[in-house]
Parts: sequence; structure tokens; C-alpha cells
Amino acid sequence: MEFRSLRPEEIEPICGPDYAASGNPLPDPRYSTFLGAFNTDGSCVAYLCLQIKLHAQPLVIRDGWARVLPGLVAAAEAHILSTAGPQWVYLFAPAGKLSALAQSLGMQMEPWVVLSKLVQPPIPEKFLDEIQPIQPLSTESIQ
Repeated sequence: MEFRSLRPEEIEPICGPDYAASGNPLPDPRYSTFLGAFNTDGSCVAYLCLQIKLHAQPLVIRDGWARVLPGLVAAAEAHILSTAGPQWVYLFAPAGKLSALAQSLGMQMEPWVVLSKLVQPPIPEKFLDEIQPIQPLSTESIQ
């Protein structure tokens, strides 16, 4: 088994059909990396797309100020267009008032369950035999 990045010419033939079947566009390779698991015969048996997504979070509106949301959204959209061009923006909001407000301003509910994980280097474990016991202080050393 070989694990590696897909070459640019491999992305469309390997991944394109899956994205087309789900009705989603293939992510822009300028902002994405496709990693694949390749069998010994060279076939890709699995892949994962790492994507940079514009994530709008948190959205905080103080009690009594919901009326400012359309203006805040318009300012955010103007900023996005002027700095990054047309982009999909993602907002994670539980079902309820905030979700309903976001949908009323044109956001759509995505059919995803979002999971998260902090990717970090492994933290080494200390072995008990490597830990030096602390020597108790004698009363003589305190005086």
C-alpha cells in the first residue's frame, strides 16, 4: 500500500466521478490537496481531500441587536469579495434561532455531520523507571 498526494492529472479521473455523483464541484486544486491510498496494482482504493474553507465563526449577536445581522453579513460579503473573490462560506450553527437567521440571509443547510480533531505531534509518555524520585528535604538543610 502506498499513501501519497495525487498528481494533478490524477485528480479528475479518480475523484471527479464521486464529486459529480454527489452534485458537488471538485474542490479547487489551488486550495486543496488530495491524498490517496494506492494498492500494489496502482489503483486508488481510497482518497481524502484536504480543503481550505472560509469558516465564519463565531457569530455573536448581543440580546436585542438581531437587526444588525443583515448589515454585518453585507459587510462580511463585501470584505470577502474584495479580498478573496467569490467563495463558499461555512457557518456552523445548531438548529434554532441562529440557524434560521442565517438561512433567511441566503445560507443553506449542508447535509454534513461535522467532526473535529486537533492534529498535533505525539506527546511522549514518561516511563516510571525514567522518573527520578524526589528526595525528601532534611530538617538540617532547611535551617
